[in-house]
Amino acid sequence: MGRSTTADLLARRLCVTGPLVVIDDAPGLFSLRRTLPRGPNGLATMPGYGGDYHVLAPDEPLRRVDSVSVVEGADPGWATLVVDSYDPVLYLLHAPRWYRLLTEPGVRVVLVAASATGPLQQAVTAARALRQAGVRPEDLVAAVVDINEGRIPRPARARMVMLDGEVGAITRVPHLPSVRASGRLDAGHGGRDAERAADALVQRLALEDAA
Repeated sequence: MGRSTTADLLARRLCVTGPLVVIDDAPGLFSLRRTLPRGPNGLATMPGYGGDYHVLAPDEPLRRVDSVSVVEGADPGWATLVVDSYDPVLYLLHAPRWYRLLTEPGVRVVLVAASATGPLQQAVTAARALRQAGVRPEDLVAAVVDINEGRIPRPARARMVMLDGEVGAITRVPHLPSVRASGRLDAGHGGRDAERAADALVQRLALEDAA
């Protein structure tokens, strides 16, 4: 659905503001995040970026990273943590530690949905649940990832309008086939479209201030 692509776009833009770590708690079987060389601290450095961009992900299939424990014990030198979670929001809200993290003031929750009716409706439901749980509107934002280069069908556009009414900000991520095919965003991968998407995400969702 573009979750990891969106995390990479955010990371490539925010890493220039200070050391950043992307925590991928359950990368796909073929994700390149599993194969990056790791340092003594278990972090992999994403090469080629103009900032300090690291990744923490399991290196074996079917293993998980306890994201909340990592966040709670985070190095104070890390300016930004991006948690790329495989689990859906409604599941996480039933886990006490995740509930506390998601509803903590200043934690920005980014809902990522593909530009199709089903995923967008799920995002609307998740946004409403997060609002009811106490997440402030300004801390709840959404990114809609285009699944192709054509126009979004009318039913999906209607769901986007509904989602826009539930979150503090919403923006689009263009279809980036070269990025999605690799499972992550190499430095320079995706060209100008990726650069513009990264800038739009941070500016439109006001994430720079939250970093």
